[in-house]
Amino acid sequence: MSDSESDFSYVDSDTNWSESEISEDDVDEESCDESDNGSIDEMSDNESHSNSEESEKSDEDDEAGMCDDDSETSSDVSDGMHNVNETFLRMSVDHVNKYYNKKPMRTSKLSGDAYMKELLNGHPGVCYEMFRMDVDVLRHLCNELKRLRILKEDKGIVSLEESVAMFLYIIGHNTRMRVVSDRFQHSTETVQRRFRRVLRAIHELGMILIKPDPGCNELPLSLHTNGKYYPWFKKCVGAIDGTHVSARAPAERANSCRGRKHVITQNVMCACDFDMKFTFVYSGWEGSANDSRVFEKAILSDKHMFPWPAEGCYYLVDSGYPMGGTFLPPHKSVKYHAQEYRGRARRPKNKSELFNYRHSSLRMVIERSFGVLKARFPILTHMPRYSNTRQRMIVTACCAVHNFIRTFARSDEMFTLWEDMEDPTGTEGLARQRCARAVHALRPEAVAAMGTLRDQMTEMMWIEYRGGGSS
Repeated sequence: MSDSESDFSYVDSDTNWSESEISEDDVDEESCDESDNGSIDEMSDNESHSNSEESEKSDEDDEAGMCDDDSETSSDVSDGMHNVNETFLRMSVDHVNKYYNKKPMRTSKLSGDAYMKELLNGHPGVCYEMFRMDVDVLRHLCNELKRLRILKEDKGIVSLEESVAMFLYIIGHNTRMRVVSDRFQHSTETVQRRFRRVLRAIHELGMILIKPDPGCNELPLSLHTNGKYYPWFKKCVGAIDGTHVSARAPAERANSCRGRKHVITQNVMCACDFDMKFTFVYSGWEGSANDSRVFEKAILSDKHMFPWPAEGCYYLVDSGYPMGGTFLPPHKSVKYHAQEYRGRARRPKNKSELFNYRHSSLRMVIERSFGVLKARFPILTHMPRYSNTRQRMIVTACCAVHNFIRTFARSDEMFTLWEDMEDPTGTEGLARQRCARAVHALRPEAVAAMGTLRDQMTEMMWIEYRGGGSS
């Protein structure tokens, strides 16, 4: 049996005592127990009363806290509504001031029309500085656009001459349209719309101007008296080369558009005649594209309308282009550029060097043309953020204006400066004929024939040079 059970039985045995055996001490103890029990009950009643008071007090505190939270929430809502109302009021005032209470922004007394009249009737040098051409050439350009119905005079406040002038001002100085809008006192939206309209018109004019002279099948008469080139390059009709023009490309295409100098550019292939006029322009290739790849795409695709010369005629190209039936490159692995032959100690020492020197000197016409083009139109060296299509059109439009000035202003200042510079940095059947001509020009027999012609020219040049002819 466990200790607890023994204790419990012991108690039971004690409780079986008779009443007579209960002593007075036991009675006193019971009375004391009763009195003690009464005091304990009173204490419990007091404790329960105090606990109820405390609970009531805590309930009152909770209610007070809830009231404070409600007041704070209501104050936050009122502050938020006040901010919303203030913002709405400010936006309403701005809207009214912008669209109803308009304040004139272009308030210069010299309007665009007055500015044009001042330039066209003032000193001719000012017109050349602003629009990169003489007054007579500018007037003739506007008249040609009207005559060909490429650009029409509208009923607005901006005249055709003023629209063309704004276009020339932008491409001739690489000026932002906000500056032009302030100069000609028109809104920016008006300037943008006129720029796009004139750009499309000049690009269409380029379809007429950028083409070879149909009667030119050999060196011009001005070079017939130069023993360096005639009769050696008698059947040469021009030169082909590529140049890099500044471009803007999206971020995902930026790396593919970076050229050799790690600048985002587009590779433009051009052909020109010996009058420094462009006869073919092919733009839109990324700056990292190889010249030979652009060249092959240009001549093999009939949609680009490459100007093939007459039979027996050819273009001069550099060593980066392949040899073909109508393309004559220099000798490879031989110094080529004209500046490498300057000075008596650097004169040609063999027949290959002599051929390359004269080839480079004659092909320099394309470099001069690029020099005039980029000097006249700085937009080609830092293109604004236009779309890809507009960037391509700008290149073609600049070349078209270049040809127009060369045709109608023989004494143009920039052409005169670059002309003598030695070191400038449509039918389906016709399309099938062009494509067949391109394939034939790159055939092995055509390449071999051009190589034989080059070797013969090189040999005859050397014989004549050693005999005391001109260098």
